[in-house]
Amino acid sequence: MSRSGLVLLISALLAPTFAAAQDSSLCGAELRRADALVSAVAGRDRGGPYGPGAICGILRANLRDMRESTDIMKRCMKGHALRENVGQMEASMEDVQAVIAARCR
Repeated sequence: MSRSGLVLLISALLAPTFAAAQDSSLCGAELRRADALVSAVAGRDRGGPYGPGAICGILRANLRDMRESTDIMKRCMKGHALRENVGQMEASMEDVQAVIAARCR
């Protein structure tokens, strides 16, 4: 995945559609957690370039945070916001997994 592609994805996900969230104070807190996770991914992305020894750890951390964020979205979002955000995140996770498989041991 290109850096600009990830940045665009992160930008789209940084403002989850709270109007589409399930009605629950727990989901409100969880969506804030998802936002923090996506922000962490974006922060690591902006923190590069990373050396060859560090990139695999960064990619794995990003994948972990993206998975957790996606799980939260699946529980707490609905409708178009759910489909769009989860679809984008799952596609990005596939890209990250492919890079990990190709470059990391």
